[in-house]
Amino acid sequence: MNSIAFYAPGARHYDNGLFRNNAHSFANISITGSECQCRCEHCRGHLLTTMLPAPEPEQLVQLGKKLLGRGCRGVLISGGACRDGSVPLEPFAGALKAMTGMGLSVVVHPGLLTEKTARLLAGANVTRVALDLIGDSDTIREVYHLPHTPADYQNSLRAARLAGLKASPHIVIGLHYGNIRGEYAALDMVAAEGAASLVLVILNPLTNTPMQGVLPPPPERVAEVFQTARCLLPQTPLALGCARPPGLYARTVERLAVEAGFDAIAYPARETVDYVQSLGYEVVYQETCCGILP
Repeated sequence: MNSIAFYAPGARHYDNGLFRNNAHSFANISITGSECQCRCEHCRGHLLTTMLPAPEPEQLVQLGKKLLGRGCRGVLISGGACRDGSVPLEPFAGALKAMTGMGLSVVVHPGLLTEKTARLLAGANVTRVALDLIGDSDTIREVYHLPHTPADYQNSLRAARLAGLKASPHIVIGLHYGNIRGEYAALDMVAAEGAASLVLVILNPLTNTPMQGVLPPPPERVAEVFQTARCLLPQTPLALGCARPPGLYARTVERLAVEAGFDAIAYPARETVDYVQSLGYEVVYQETCCGILP
């Protein structure tokens, strides 16, 4: 029997009438608060304001203890990027090890990953690293405001592999103002370096950002990326992550992910759940980040 996992971490309320998540099951934490030096065109730091701030290592440890006492099972550790594209994680290595030692699943979003930081994260026993992969130089420069190349992002994934980290890279479909530019090159990076899983998300234009009026890529173009990912990476678990435009668009691409043979979907619509069950799939709900797949 085919199976599919539906991920609903508690950082966002989810209730589809069949399953309701626990608000304390998972938390998103920013180690820079709302500060970000890159100010990317699609975010401008707005996503950081939805996270719990812990700008000092001791604060992070205390927050971990507090969350654990509430029944939390895991956390996403992220933050605003520095001007080199990295999240300043090195001072937090000890705090991260303390959190994994508590029994929490710890997913880290490091931005561009250096070999040194990769070794520190491996020493902290983090559960997964959620790496950004961008396959187009213009997108890196114009959207992320960074002087890097796609090779730098592939090197980031390679650094994770060489350090023994389990990597769950993320590719944003339509990141270049709704256009498909470097997504296929990013898929090639995963094929070349390997990954524990791959998370595909879709540009969700946010208000009060330069992309607020941008249209996301048409679903048929998204379907082509989905299908290519499945063909190119037949043994790699694939997830449709939480970032995507809402409403009919979300329901459409969720069905396309099912049809492409994805292994997981974050926060699926009830319509998608009913569709999957009509196909005879075994359904499993998880209250952690979909990067922790399988």
